[in-house]
Amino acid sequence: MISIQIRLKSQEISFNAALEGVLLTTDRNMYVSGEKIMFSSVVISLNKYDEVEMNRIIIVELITPEGSRVTGGKFLVENQNSMGCLQIPEETSTGNYYLKSYTRWMRNGSTENYNYVLLKIIHPSKSEILNGKDNFDSISFDRRNFEKTNDIKIVTDQSSYSSGDKIQISISSSGKCDSTSKISLTLAPEASIDLDKGFVKKTNPSSIISTSNLQYYPEFKGVSLSGKLLDKNNKQALAGTKINLSVLGDKDIMVTGTDSAGRFFFSLPDYYGNRDLFLSAENQNDISSEIFIDNDFCIRPVNLPSPLFILSEAEKVTALNLVINHTIQKKFQNISIENEPEINSDSNSFYGVPSEVLMLENYIDLPTLEDYFNELPLMVKVRKTKGKKHFRFYTTQGEMAIFDPLVLIDWVAVNDADRILAMPPREIKRIELINAPYVKGNIVYGGIVSFISKKYDFAGIDLPTSGTFIRYRFLEECDQEPIQESFGSHRPDARNTIYWNPEITLDEKGETEIYMSAPETSGCYVLLLREMNKNAGIKQRWIEIEIKGSE
Repeated sequence: MISIQIRLKSQEISFNAALEGVLLTTDRNMYVSGEKIMFSSVVISLNKYDEVEMNRIIIVELITPEGSRVTGGKFLVENQNSMGCLQIPEETSTGNYYLKSYTRWMRNGSTENYNYVLLKIIHPSKSEILNGKDNFDSISFDRRNFEKTNDIKIVTDQSSYSSGDKIQISISSSGKCDSTSKISLTLAPEASIDLDKGFVKKTNPSSIISTSNLQYYPEFKGVSLSGKLLDKNNKQALAGTKINLSVLGDKDIMVTGTDSAGRFFFSLPDYYGNRDLFLSAENQNDISSEIFIDNDFCIRPVNLPSPLFILSEAEKVTALNLVINHTIQKKFQNISIENEPEINSDSNSFYGVPSEVLMLENYIDLPTLEDYFNELPLMVKVRKTKGKKHFRFYTTQGEMAIFDPLVLIDWVAVNDADRILAMPPREIKRIELINAPYVKGNIVYGGIVSFISKKYDFAGIDLPTSGTFIRYRFLEECDQEPIQESFGSHRPDARNTIYWNPEITLDEKGETEIYMSAPETSGCYVLLLREMNKNAGIKQRWIEIEIKGSE
């Protein structure tokens, strides 16, 4: 266990961090471009300490053997368990790929300690093939069979079925199965599942994390964003500087400070999909700053085993069936469009009920915003110091004279009063004021001046050049329930994975029964149960069943 305390000017992070690893299993090992890879995973502790905090986020990527990322996503971890799906891009060429999984904390160590699962992907029409090099070196992988578990039994009511028959599956535990184990179950064509080999890298847990070179903090609360603030001219780190982050449309901001190396860290909400973020640094006299954001994904090179892409005769038949079924599925699938979150103008801001609200439509038109502050009896005024304008609340509270107020436009922090006051008044709907010290994180503000534009477009002004907009991908949301019968009377059964459940639950007796319909595609299928134990790795048990075509 590593006990670490990190002190920044505006934040303090203290944690006990485990030496971590990831176990992951998928519903198949062969896919068609455009399909979803279904997975189940466990974040494990590689030391003997139990009372340690574990990451709440796992990162899963589809990569080439050379390490080039094809796609990837972040997934929520609950009680060390995670599940989800990752869609293969339609343009992905035929070849061998890897599903790489790790946590942000693991990025402080070697890429050898990430989890890698070998996959075969088939593109139905592109002739290009991602050819392997038939190498088996680089990070000294071992080929090892998964251990067969004798603690869990799996049986079916028959050994062969006709298309459309009901399949009854009985699962029972001998009592030796660890209650903390995660059990997944899949039914898929035999040639689409790799049963007899896996790539394993044996590691020394004590060498995983180097405390002398920590760059990535554990994600105990959820998705995080980190980066570095530099002087734009001399590229020197700017320490002790406030950084503001706004999720557009969220009516909230986050504030932190840079450490001695100019680095900053934000823990973000558990949002799904894409959201726009704006980050800005506080103004510093005669210093032009530049914000650099860390990549969410590990981009360090890897050199994984790269076998030649060869299909056996059974795999060729299975690949053809997978392509046919996927083509049929695409004809019937519903296309969903990810909607942008809407701003609810009636919902409360993060600061609650304002002390005062100035509705500009209730007053005669004035040429500038500054005129409203100077001509109306407001609790805040515009003052000028050393040639720069700033806002100041006038109150008996001493803190209000010590700390600068937080200035917002559409809930985005802007530290430049001159830029704010240059906004045309006709574009502003209201101004909300908080006439009291306000604490955000470990930062104290001398009140809040919040401008809300009519169209929520920042009143057309250019936000500070020291800030940056980014289109940020939060968590991935798998919109597919555990795969079972997903077809109706007017829809063909084109399942490639006949059944997938990433988390099988046993009753008090250690038993459960599952029912499903036999597929229309005939052939030999494997019913595979995998047990992921937080201490013992992955064990599996399977049986084969035959599906006969309809007569």
